[in-house]
Parts: sequence; structure tokens; C-alpha cells
Amino acid sequence: MIIHRELRRAALTGVLLIATACAASAAERERLQIVGSKVVFPLAVAAAEAFHLKTGRPTPVVEANGTGEGFALFCAGKGAEHPDIATAERRMTASEQQGCRSRGISVAEIKIGHRAVVVAKARRGPALALTHAQLFQALAAQVRIDGRPADNPYRLWSDIDFSLPVTPIAAFGPPPTSAQRGSFDRLIMTGNGRAGRSAQDSSVEIRGDGVFTEMPADDPQSLSRLEANPAALGIFGFTFALQNSARLQAVAIDGVIPSPETIADGRYRAAEPLYIYVKREQVGAVPGLADYAAEISSEAASGDGGYLVCLGLVPLPPGERDAQRQSAARLPAARM
Repeated sequence: MIIHRELRRAALTGVLLIATACAASAAERERLQIVGSKVVFPLAVAAAEAFHLKTGRPTPVVEANGTGEGFALFCAGKGAEHPDIATAERRMTASEQQGCRSRGISVAEIKIGHRAVVVAKARRGPALALTHAQLFQALAAQVRIDGRPADNPYRLWSDIDFSLPVTPIAAFGPPPTSAQRGSFDRLIMTGNGRAGRSAQDSSVEIRGDGVFTEMPADDPQSLSRLEANPAALGIFGFTFALQNSARLQAVAIDGVIPSPETIADGRYRAAEPLYIYVKREQVGAVPGLADYAAEISSEAASGDGGYLVCLGLVPLPPGERDAQRQSAARLPAARM
């Protein structure tokens, strides 16, 4: 009898522990969970704060894991223990989509805008046009000489190409820890010096022999340094360069000057689209999921003059913005 009573007591204790754990899990999942891109991270955080202020719901938890790791976490499963949204600076690949489908996860893709990297110089200096390959040869720690890797020997732009100025190569840009530097590395400093490689291609090390000087991203002090050396280049976000266009002139890359139009239509290749991916199965199950998608795609957030533009987002053209907002608005009724 004593043994039976102890067994019943243990069973009851186990049930209570399970119930407590489930209640705690449910309470935790009152907050949206967002994982993914380091580039989109500050935008997702700003939208999370606006979402909280407008709805009164708990501020979503946003993590900067990286796009690939974010997709892996997002597609690992459904339910309270898995993220609701993944952010990305590229589209989900076919294999990543298949990974989601294999676990019964249906995904909604919402494009929120672009991020663009601008190479610029002082307005009072002469204009300059470069190719991706020339930028790579100017700034990579190692380049190929006679088919073999070698420490970068180029000191003058004319050492790279006789058509370029006979002036020293000098550049100011963000440190490796910056999301802006990550964009620059992906879009320009890839192994062959061209944009458009796959998301898995690794970037190369930037030279550390004094040609490249690290500064905080979009640092106003860079403007003074460029004006003191009109031949030097600076690496900036598009919004910062646009706001300081009276002091900066953009360098044409592969013959294209960055603008909202050339970024939107893909002609300016030092730019990348930014996305959020929403787990349809969580809509309705996790409070506020559809509301967050609506907030980050709203005109107040990602439209012309939106609060995300101040953080570096390049808005989509009006027609495309409307289409993405409508996709977000249809989320509660969406099906595969």
C-alpha cells in the first residue's frame, strides 16, 4: 500500500511539473521570436519596438544569428520552441525551402527593401569609375599575380590599370564586426572580385598594410578625412551617402551610379534585397505575428521617409511596396 501511495504521489508530481512547464512555455511564447540576418537585425529591432508601442504586446525577441543559421533554426520545426520569423539579406534557397517543407512548415516571404553599399569620395575631387574587379585588386590582402596568390603589391591605382589615376590607393571603411562591412565583403570582396556569387561563397581578407583604415560605419569623421585627401575612398551605406551628397560623390561601379532606381532594378550590383520569412503555422497561435509583419512592411516603417530608412533601408518602389504590404495583410488567411 505504501508503495502504491508513493507511486501515485510521484505520478501526480510529474503531472504538475509538466503542467507548470507547459504554462511557462506558453507564457514565454507571448513574445514573438525572430532570428536571422545581422544586416536586418537593427531594422527588425526598430520594428519590434514600434510594434510594442502600437499594440501594447510584449516586445519581440530578436537575435542576430546570421542568415544561414537563422534559416536552420526557423526550419527546425513548428511550435512554441521554434522561431516565428527569419530575417535575411538573400532569398531562401531551394534546399532551405525543402528543409522547411520536410517538417511541415509553410513559409510566407515578404521583401521589405534593399541594403546598398556605396563607395564614395569627396565632392571636390575628380570623379572616378571602377569595376568590382578593380576594387577587389585595390583592397584585397592577397591577389593573383601570374596566376598565383601573392601579397597585394599595388600602391597606386595606375598599378592596377593604366587608365586609372596615378594616385595612392587609400580607403576608409567599417570594421569586420559591422553589418555594413559584411555587406561590402559579400557584394564586392568575394574571391573573384565580383558581386553575384552564391551566399555560401566566403569573402577575402582586406589588406592591413595601411591602405585601408577602419572607422565606425557611416562615421561623420570620414567626411573630413576624405576632404583632406580627395583621392581617398570611403565605404558608406546608401542612406548616409545620400544625406551627405553635398560633400560626397558616389563612385560608379561597373558603370552604374547607385540610386533608388538602379538599386531597385538590379543594375547597381553592390546592393542586396532584405526579407522576412513568416511561419504560417504560427500565425494566430502566437499573438501578434501578423501584426509584426504588417508593421515592418508598413509605409511608416519601410516607405519613403520611414523610420527604417534612417537605419539604412532603401525602400522598394511604391508599386512593389504595396504588393508586399498586401502579402503581409493576407497572412492570417494564407495557405500553401
